[in-house]
Amino acid sequence: MNYHCPCCEKDLKTRKLSHAVIARAEIDCLHCKSRLSCNVHRLEFLLVMFNFVAIAVFIASAYWLQSRVLAVIAFGAAMLGAVMLPVLERIWLRDWPRFVPAKPKK
Repeated sequence: MNYHCPCCEKDLKTRKLSHAVIARAEIDCLHCKSRLSCNVHRLEFLLVMFNFVAIAVFIASAYWLQSRVLAVIAFGAAMLGAVMLPVLERIWLRDWPRFVPAKPKK
């Protein structure tokens, strides 16, 4: 994943999460003070949604059927999802820009 600012080309990979405006998924570049928006790839979004639904189904099934095996599978699905996002970033989305200039407010 490319974590460079689209305005000044400085690397923002090491920036602190506390500097982000989480509610709108926007951040300010530390170098040029430009407002940047998080650029989420469709595959990344689909992976997170699929993982969330799979975990919810496994947990609901484990509760409904009183099955410890399904509870362990739900935990495994959560761990697999946590591992798959960084792998996806490093292999498939290597050149995908993480940030784009934010659209001005109306």
